[in-house]
Amino acid sequence: MNTFLSYFFKGILALLPIIILLWLIKIVYNAISGIVYYIFSSTAGSFLATTIICILVIVFFFLLGFVVERNRDAIILKITELIIGKIPVIASIYSTLKEAVNLFSGKSADNYLGVVYVTINDYKVMGFVTKELEDSYWVFVPTTPNPTSGFLLNAKKDSVEKSDLSVANGFKKLVSLGIK
Repeated sequence: MNTFLSYFFKGILALLPIIILLWLIKIVYNAISGIVYYIFSSTAGSFLATTIICILVIVFFFLLGFVVERNRDAIILKITELIIGKIPVIASIYSTLKEAVNLFSGKSADNYLGVVYVTINDYKVMGFVTKELEDSYWVFVPTTPNPTSGFLLNAKKDSVEKSDLSVANGFKKLVSLGIK
């Protein structure tokens, strides 16, 4: 009976972070939807009031984006990332999504020196140069369609062909499986 109870409580503890996250999401959703419902139900008869509220929401998100762009170490973002980073499954999903957003927004492009094709046997694989040495490159070769995983090669310069793709376009090609 002790083994059964032990496994039972370990199962509950394994799901507890997800349950708490879903509970918190429900609380935030209910709060936001309550505010939105209150605002728009009280202004439903007035087109002008609804338009002003929509403009204020757009201005709020614009100003928030401006603050984040100017001050990348915004305290609210750091606290949020710290909290999300403590939740086991959500932390890995969040970091993957954040890296993907940074790749396509160009913020992560500064980490790469360019897009190259590395010749391995008779095949060419697309990679991203992370460091240049005297006679070789360190090349990150991501997997498709998830560019956050892959492998790192130390490739001789004569086995590397430089591409005219930008880093952002290289990642788009990678994620789209070569279609775009």
